[in-house]
Amino acid sequence: MQSSYITSAQMAHQLPDLGGIPEIAFVGRSNCGKSSLLNALLGRNNLARASSTPGRTQMVNFFAVEKGKQKLMLADLPGYGFSAIGKETKHLWQDLVNGYLKRAEIRETLFLLDIRRAKNLGEDDMELLHHLASRPAALTVVLTKADKLSQSESRQVLNAMQKELAILGVQVARVYAVSTLTKKGVSELQQEVMGELFDSVPAAVTSNPKARH
Repeated sequence: MQSSYITSAQMAHQLPDLGGIPEIAFVGRSNCGKSSLLNALLGRNNLARASSTPGRTQMVNFFAVEKGKQKLMLADLPGYGFSAIGKETKHLWQDLVNGYLKRAEIRETLFLLDIRRAKNLGEDDMELLHHLASRPAALTVVLTKADKLSQSESRQVLNAMQKELAILGVQVARVYAVSTLTKKGVSELQQEVMGELFDSVPAAVTSNPKARH
């Protein structure tokens, strides 16, 4: 696979027209590991800039990934749940994310959650999960930083998360536990999510996207 950075949007009206290429959205709390997972899936070290500072990503960043004559877009969204940002900035972020999630090109949404938080979903987590589940795109839950728990603990949390989602009435395609440090679950996520989408993308969708703000 070949991958490259395409463009970014800081406000909803700047979201680009990328020629109808199917998109995978990466959604999650600040510092949950969205950029790190995106890099791991693409086999890159720092294509998407990962930061240890919560709230650093304030734009939707678009990355193209090509496999033969097929192409997908990966969109790294601003993290939510960081209380230190101002109200005006938070409002702009909400408008940007809400505007992005209306895009018809989104085929799959990855909802990322630090595996250590999975037992204690907040109201904002549940609200967003319900919203994403109501959208046409398939929803996959990815429990990140699985290396922070033992294998047995990780399995227990994953099973508990699947049961909790069923109780909440949130329909998801799958739930994964991954670690970008040990690469646990990364290849499975790549094959089963990106692989399936690549197989469904017409080879005709090969034009180079031109970002228009």
